[in-house]
Amino acid sequence: MLSGHAQAADFVKTGLCLAQNCKAELANCLADGQCRENLICLQNCNGREDESQCQIRCGDLYAGKVVEEFNSCAITKHNCVAARVDVNKYPEPPPESLVKSFDINDFTGQWNITAGQNDLFDTFDCQKHYFKVSEPGTLYGEINWRVRKNNGDFVERHAVQTFKQNKDRPGYLRNDGNDFLSYTDDWYILGWKPDVYAVIYYKGNNDAWKGYGGATVYTRAESLPEELVPEMTEAIEKVGLNWKDFKRVNNSCPPHPEESLVSNVVGGLKDINPTEVKPQESPVDIGQGPKFSYMDSDKSSKVEKPAAVGNKDNQGGLTPIGPK
Repeated sequence: MLSGHAQAADFVKTGLCLAQNCKAELANCLADGQCRENLICLQNCNGREDESQCQIRCGDLYAGKVVEEFNSCAITKHNCVAARVDVNKYPEPPPESLVKSFDINDFTGQWNITAGQNDLFDTFDCQKHYFKVSEPGTLYGEINWRVRKNNGDFVERHAVQTFKQNKDRPGYLRNDGNDFLSYTDDWYILGWKPDVYAVIYYKGNNDAWKGYGGATVYTRAESLPEELVPEMTEAIEKVGLNWKDFKRVNNSCPPHPEESLVSNVVGGLKDINPTEVKPQESPVDIGQGPKFSYMDSDKSSKVEKPAAVGNKDNQGGLTPIGPK
């Protein structure tokens, strides 16, 4: 954590950069409810020991086009906020840890993230994802997840991702060439049983955070079958992970609570408790499993799925943004 003087200097530097380079975007942000709440939320994260986690929570809660435009100006175009850098926290796994065969045509239709390793990105509620092969060697996915609010309600998030499979290493897929925060994400398939499960270790970089990562379990079943745990454990141990660090995901996807049951939380930070920054309190975005990008509405109709899960909101926040 930075000292008081360092925090003040960093805040002034960021403010000057925004004033010089992002006047229009900042004005639009202050006039937009979601973006303004995001700025207030982020300000309350400053100087905390868990500052990055708090910032990510803000980005999960407050999203939209104005937030995205503000982030692109402040982070990608003008580097007003220094990127977080984690060196080797999630290193590239050894080649022998990956499955030797992975047919992406078998990874189509609905798959559910039923367990995840990184609380910041992997364990959100209602992670029902839909995949299709858009062209040979290319896997297209529509990603849905829920972010719990402190008042007992939730917001739904939605993203699309496109992964290219490595021709020489079938267990390695990459998602890159993205405009939003210039993000790149790598998927490493550690375990695979067609039509049953896939164990995915991932690592990524964007303009706000270099070196984020995690691991997720996809299953056809909406909850993780207990009999698969030994196979999951064996797969993740190949990259030094421990099954005790994984949490199960709640994919029951209940409706919004009745208005009378939603807590009446008021004030500038109406959706975040500064002392409670974890996205979920029970095994549960995760996302960002990996939640990596923002919604491309032109592609959403390409994936066949049941009646809509999730909306077209995007992630955002002047923060070290990781996957979904």
